[in-house]
Amino acid sequence: MKEQRTLILTDIHGCFDECAALLDRMEFDADADRLINLGDLVDRGPKIYETFTFLKDLKEKMGDRCILIRGNHEQMMLDAAREGNTARDLWYYNSGEKTVFSFLHNKHRYQEYLSWFEEMPLYYETDLFTCVHASLSDPDPAKNEPQTLIWGRDTDYNGKTVMTGHTPYRAPIIFQGEYYGRIQEDVWTYMPETGMIALDTGCVFGNRLTGMIVREDGTFKVTSVASGVGK
Repeated sequence: MKEQRTLILTDIHGCFDECAALLDRMEFDADADRLINLGDLVDRGPKIYETFTFLKDLKEKMGDRCILIRGNHEQMMLDAAREGNTARDLWYYNSGEKTVFSFLHNKHRYQEYLSWFEEMPLYYETDLFTCVHASLSDPDPAKNEPQTLIWGRDTDYNGKTVMTGHTPYRAPIIFQGEYYGRIQEDVWTYMPETGMIALDTGCVFGNRLTGMIVREDGTFKVTSVASGVGK
């Protein structure tokens, strides 16, 4: 039986070409792997609708092996649809209009899929690590406020290892209390027991899209592709 690896992505922001290239680089197997996206698949980038339909189709095919966590941009979309006015202004200020137009360009309205976005969980746990979009204050994700999980930027954390996106860095970073350091790419190493691993490397801002592969033996590596690949 083929090993089930876990592949983790984050903050794709409509960078569909880079997402496809990164999954190719990671040798993604939709029939065997588990795929986790840490949120923010919408807004800002050039192919938002294409990214959405790609992940939606994967979720339908993979079921529980595809975990799509809610990010602050999905939350702003939901708030805009429910509340309008100030919530819509905040979303548009953060590039929500690009999502609206991307869906309309493909003859759809984003409102058709609100229930799909509402089903996104705020976190996901394994024996080795926790996944959230933004940050944790308590190692138990259920004890954190949604605002922390979706919007938080605090890196002063040293509980059970958590994977995060949300805040872009030039390279993937590990935070362990007062210590932090860059994670070397394409090198297998054992998953730390504690700390915060930040995987958002600002692809939509012209840097790179980074992913992580975790094997069943507890080893992992990060790898990335440059923004603009495939264009």
